[in-house]
Amino acid sequence: MRILLIHSDHIEYEARKKTKVAEEDAVQKDALDEALAVFCAVESVDEENIEDAVRQTADEIVTTARQLSTTNIMIYPYAHLSSDLASPDAAVRVLKGIQETLAGTGDLVVKRAPFGWYKAFSLSCKGHPLSELSRTIVPGEGAAAPKKEIEHEFFVITPEGEKRDPADYAEGETPFAALIRKELGYPGPEGAEPIHVDLMRAKELVDYEPRADVGNHRWMPRGKLIRDLLTDYVLMQVLDYGGMPVETPVMYDLGDKAIAEHAAKFGERQYRFKSGNRDMMLRFAACFGMFSIMHDMHISPNT
Repeated sequence: MRILLIHSDHIEYEARKKTKVAEEDAVQKDALDEALAVFCAVESVDEENIEDAVRQTADEIVTTARQLSTTNIMIYPYAHLSSDLASPDAAVRVLKGIQETLAGTGDLVVKRAPFGWYKAFSLSCKGHPLSELSRTIVPGEGAAAPKKEIEHEFFVITPEGEKRDPADYAEGETPFAALIRKELGYPGPEGAEPIHVDLMRAKELVDYEPRADVGNHRWMPRGKLIRDLLTDYVLMQVLDYGGMPVETPVMYDLGDKAIAEHAAKFGERQYRFKSGNRDMMLRFAACFGMFSIMHDMHISPNT
């Protein structure tokens, strides 16, 4: 987050023209006297922890307002402060969050210019030593991010379509029982490397690639043959079940709300990059493309 704080005698704006990401139901024209004008550019890094970006920015604004003995705040989206902007949806969430947090203090008058509009504005800066300040805010910096508690429900679906308690399958020495115990978090051997790691190396099947990122593998001839045969077997099972193969892109645009929301649910390791002005990511699963295809399908019953 980049912010420019201007202590002003007067600030006013008027929204003139919408962009394709313009907020609807926006306040088209407004003004404040004796105000702290806060020009904000929400950056891509803020999407990693929106709550902390809001909290830190609001704290900085309150601290500055107290120093300047002003209670009037005008939040003004200003993308020109950064070249690494957040997605429009994330930016609006952050700006609204800042507005709500400041308003929640109870003693501040808070107004916000609309996001995604071309606006005319006039500003009269007071010109004293603290009248022009800039800040760069990085979410999570200086404090550990709060651990998110996520509720999970595990169950087993039988081939007959019945929903069963996985604990019913956790006993015994079958591979399926071992899988259930692992998914349910049952205690296992501590400190030792999983047995399959030694096996995959000893049999010259697959190994970690030291010249790639963590978790990426290189497949030797035997391993690739086995993997390809397993892939063929799974494909045959899916085809017998009625599945239809498709192919989807390896990268997706994070500016799409559905893509961004889905990606945010899996934040451990993602490969993101810029393509022109677009924030892109390499997909880590096929569901991005599957959902996109299903969204555009017209399905009619077989007659």
